[in-house]
Amino acid sequence: MLVRTLKLLVGLLFVPFLLQAESLKIEQEIEWQGLVEMTGSVQVTASGILRIAAGTRVKVLDPSHGISVQGQLLIEGTPEKPVIFDTVPGWQGISFIEAAPGSRIVQARFSDCAQALGIIATSPLISGSRFSNCEAAVKLLRESSAEIRDNQFVDNGLGLGIEMRSSPRVVGNSFTGHKKSGITASNNSRGLIENNRFEKNEQGVGLLQQYPDRIRKNSFIENRVGLYCYQTQNTPLIEDNLFRQNEYGLVNFSFSFPAVKNNRFIANKTALQNDQFGSALVENNLFERNETAIYNNRKSNPKIRMNSFSDNKLGLFVDYSSYPLVRQNNFEKTGEGARLGIYQSADWEKRSGSKQLVMKKAQERGSKNAMLGQAPTTYTDVVDLSENWWGEHNPTLNSASPGQNVNFFYDRKDKPTVTYEGFGPDSYRLDEIRFQPLLTAPVAGTGPAQ
Repeated sequence: MLVRTLKLLVGLLFVPFLLQAESLKIEQEIEWQGLVEMTGSVQVTASGILRIAAGTRVKVLDPSHGISVQGQLLIEGTPEKPVIFDTVPGWQGISFIEAAPGSRIVQARFSDCAQALGIIATSPLISGSRFSNCEAAVKLLRESSAEIRDNQFVDNGLGLGIEMRSSPRVVGNSFTGHKKSGITASNNSRGLIENNRFEKNEQGVGLLQQYPDRIRKNSFIENRVGLYCYQTQNTPLIEDNLFRQNEYGLVNFSFSFPAVKNNRFIANKTALQNDQFGSALVENNLFERNETAIYNNRKSNPKIRMNSFSDNKLGLFVDYSSYPLVRQNNFEKTGEGARLGIYQSADWEKRSGSKQLVMKKAQERGSKNAMLGQAPTTYTDVVDLSENWWGEHNPTLNSASPGQNVNFFYDRKDKPTVTYEGFGPDSYRLDEIRFQPLLTAPVAGTGPAQ
């Protein structure tokens, strides 16, 4: 009766009181408010409900004292009165384990946690909250369809991990200053990632294996890597995003060939990199003021069409047996149209061959990637860039005679032969760029749809 009276008086006077939450099993509904000291671990059983009122400060005294939820957790902060978890470094945080539906975490503040939220087969609402300086802020460990919206993730190691068949909606959040990644996704996960801002992270989003969903309307700004796809095959759909001032805007690596449509790549060091069988569909994008617009390496054969290229230092880089299909694009104010790297040699592939080398290295590593067997075995010695519009360079290119060396492209006319360390004294012919016939007028409808 005394405790109940004290709570009532506190509510009337708006003065915080001290509640000590020792090792506690919650089997019915209780409420925390004011100042709560956790002196032990807390378990919310399947029948229990823990409600934490706006303005509550939860003080954690020991990093091992976590909150385990199988029932419901209702954190009900407001912008003016958030719920603050005042933790010690390395706090193990809150764990949801096949919990009852309906949990929500609204306007909470977490910092310095080993893992703020770990979620298994539970789908809470996480909204308006801030996660800072955590090793991992939120991990959807298995089969979670959490709604994650309008949160701030700041200076964590990992912001959000999406694992083991989880399928969240991640909308309207900001991810800033992450040492590893703002978001990573793996193990048959999916989920809409939309209208988020990724800024100054080591990596904005990293997708490992297939991710059959949409990455759309996000901003990737000043990251080392904006969006990284690894063995995603023909997923995800990447559309309507902004990639600006990243070291690498979008990287498609190792059998990743997503659809990349209606994006804007502006002022990146490398806007889009396809590497090691990274063969994306690149359609209706804008590439503007990048050092290199599209970099293709190690048997990457993307389809590049209906894009607008403007004021890039280098339009295309092509190396190591890559043969992109480049058609119906507009290239304006381009410093250099295309450059072949020293390993772009069909002659070397025919006489020595790289597939055997790749398979041998894979066997040495114990790799069981079945897709390695799909590596191409036949090569042409021409990188075909015909049927494009090259802006102010069009008259010069159109009047060039067959076999004429034009400074706008770098190929075997500039470096006829190459030699490779470990392959003896033989020299090999570099490939040739074919740019004729050219289009006689700019292509209508290139770039992102307005």
